[in-house]
Order: sequence, then structure tokens, then C-alpha cells
Amino acid sequence: MEKSVFLWFALLAWAGVASGLEVSVKDILKVDEYDRDHRPNYLGGPTKVNVSLVIHSLIVDESRQLLELSGDLIQEWRDDNVAFAGGSYRINSVQVPATANSAIKESLWLPDLHVSRQVFPTKSGADFLRIDSAGRIAWTQKVHFSFPCKLNLKSYPLRSHPCTLRLESVGYLSDEMEPEWNGDPPVVYSSVVVSHGYSIAKVDPTSKISLAPGHKTKRQLQLMIEVAPRSGWAVKHTVIPMVATVTTAYLAFFINIRGVCARVIICMLSLVTAAIFHESTYRKVPPAHDTMAIEVFTGTCLAFIFVAAVESVVVDVLGHFPTKGRQPLSPKRNSFALEPLFSQPDLTDDHASSRGQVAAIWLDRCFRVLYPAGFLAFNAVYWVVYN
Repeated sequence: MEKSVFLWFALLAWAGVASGLEVSVKDILKVDEYDRDHRPNYLGGPTKVNVSLVIHSLIVDESRQLLELSGDLIQEWRDDNVAFAGGSYRINSVQVPATANSAIKESLWLPDLHVSRQVFPTKSGADFLRIDSAGRIAWTQKVHFSFPCKLNLKSYPLRSHPCTLRLESVGYLSDEMEPEWNGDPPVVYSSVVVSHGYSIAKVDPTSKISLAPGHKTKRQLQLMIEVAPRSGWAVKHTVIPMVATVTTAYLAFFINIRGVCARVIICMLSLVTAAIFHESTYRKVPPAHDTMAIEVFTGTCLAFIFVAAVESVVVDVLGHFPTKGRQPLSPKRNSFALEPLFSQPDLTDDHASSRGQVAAIWLDRCFRVLYPAGFLAFNAVYWVVYN
């Protein structure tokens, strides 16, 4: 009997200790006496909030001109109303997992920073509150921001695109809350995962005073993120195939002028292939009146191939001018035979006995030099201007 009574009292004592541990955080922070409707230091000036950001991933949506950023948003401020005597409790700080149903989180004042001009509502995941004995609070949030990023389509995809993330208070004015970038550096992106084909060229955090409705001002944090397309990606998937099609069309100039079918087929296949690559440049970008850099390159390549096709037709027309006493086709000649590059036309040959045929052969000789020279000159000017 005495043993059972002893166990009963021990159980009651343990229950009392457990209940004391359960409410100890609320007692330490004096949550019951806290008024979350008043911001910290509301009688002594603006509440200073130090902000830092760790970027984990960055997605560039070219078709919608959006930038999607995922990472950790860290906000720190001082609230003397939750300061406690750490020595009395033998602790220096209190950690509060701020879940959706956290009573402590719902009882404390929290900054109301949000993304200005955001396209989709901010997605917030898990967050965490850390409060030290001096009243300094650190609030870490898992965030996902979607904000507009106007791409520089004139130089797409060869130059970088500056995109600006803007953070500001929903309601507090500049004389009530002062958010500031804090840390060295305030924005960390060393281990960021970026969309395939892009990299982060520069990150520049700044702050400024923005105009709010009613001729009032708010303090706004700005983060300029400069995303640069990887030039190797554009070269590998667009430039090299287009150069290959132009080179293929150039080979038509070395086919005998009698092989008009082979010449036209080569030019038309090159033209269709180049047109497919030209149209593929529009798949990832929105309709715009700007002429893109890659569009200039693919369009010029199309023009070169078209000129090669027209030259083949002109050569065929010149080669079929009627000639008096025209001799039958020599069995030594083949329509698909390649012409030597620097050989002179044989004016005594049966197939070059007319002025038209001589002109056709000389036209081929000229295009064998002018065509690659013009394409090389275009590339020299293009890469200087756009790169």
C-alpha cells in the first residue's frame, strides 16, 4: 500500500514537471503579456529589420519573361518585449519551430515584407524562429518568389539580362520600419542551381525609398540579379548547325553547271534545314517587335543559302542559251562532275561554245570566292557588334 502511494505521488510530481516544461517557453517570453499589434520600438523610431537571403535555385522562364527564385529569407530585428533573463533559466536562446499552428508565432510581431510586382503569390514553406535573451529575433523562411524579368531580346541569347527583385513592407512606411540588407555578403548564391543554359553573372543588393499611395514613402530592398546565357549553348545548338547549312549550300558551286538538279536539291535541303533552325529561335521567347541577335544570324544565313539557290538557277539559264551548230553532249562529261576550283574555261569545248555557257562558268568561279568571303565578313562584323 505504501509503495503504491509513493508511486502515485511520483507520477503526480512527474506530470507537474512535464506540464511546467510544456508552458516554459511561453512563460520565458511572457507571451500572455505581449501585444503583437504594436511593432517593436514603436515609440522610439522605426523598427530596423536586417535582411539576408540564401539563393538555392533560379529558374529563367523565357516564354513568360519570369524569374523564379527559391531560397532562405532571413530577417532579424530586436524586440525588448521578449527579452528574458537567460541566467535564471540557464539558456541563452529559445528556438521555436514556427509551424502553421504555432501559438508562439501567432502571438509575436513579425515583419510584413513581401515581393513587389510579383506575378504569383509568394510560396512559403517551413520557417523557424530563434530568440535570444537580449530580445534579438531571427526568422528564417523557406520562400519561392516569382517576379517579372524583361529579357534583353535585342541581344538574345548572347548578352546577360538584368532582373530586379523588390522587397518592401505591405503597410509600414519608411519612418515606421527600415529593412536593410545585412551580412557579408547579404546575398549568398555560391551553391545555386540555375536553369540549364544560364549562369549568374552578378548580384547587387541595394535599397531605396519608393513612393507609396498618398504621397508617402516606403523603404524598398532591391536585388539586381544579372543572368547570363551560356554562349556555348547557343553556339552548339544554333550557330554551328547554321554554318553547316551555309557550307553545304556552298558545295553546290563545285558541281558541273549541267547538274542543275543536284545543285538545286542541295540548296533547297539547306534552305529547309536553316528555316527550321530559324523558326526554333522563337519557341522560347514571347512575341516582340525587337529583332533578336540570333535572329539576325539565322536570317542572314537563310539569305546566303537563298542566294546560292538563285545562282544555281541563273547558271542553268545561262548554260541553256541556244547555240548555232550545237554539238551533242560529250560522253566524257558528267552532269554531277565537280568543277576544278581555279581551272580556266575551255572556250573550244563543245559545252562552252556559247557566250551563255562561258558566262555561267565564270559566274560559278566568282561565287566560289565571293560567297565564303561575304559570309566570313558578316561573321566578323556580327561577333564584334553582338559580343
